[in-house]
Amino acid sequence: MSPVRRLVPLHAARDLVVADPLLLAVLAVAGVGASVVLGLALAVFVRRRSQSYLLVTLAVATLLARTVVASLSLNGTLSPSTHHLAEHGLDVAMVALVVAAVYSARRVERGGGVRE
Repeated sequence: MSPVRRLVPLHAARDLVVADPLLLAVLAVAGVGASVVLGLALAVFVRRRSQSYLLVTLAVATLLARTVVASLSLNGTLSPSTHHLAEHGLDVAMVALVVAAVYSARRVERGGGVRE
């Protein structure tokens, strides 16, 4: 008798034979949503052209990168440990970029009296 293969909630398993249709749908919606939000962030950055908007745009890009990591992990390209490390690395990068954006915006606001 062969072992039962399961999908661990919120994590992609490398040895899946058939992916869960719900997970595929969630990844598709996440990919489309992250792409739309990234497109909007890029449009705002092109219009404003400031360091803080660039940092926020890069932070939003990490959301799309997380979807890519999950998709690669789901089809077996990434091992579970690499998937885990990449997602936590992207979480750290997102937080660092948002904090840097806030710091940058506050520094400009105090320095020149101009709000972005």
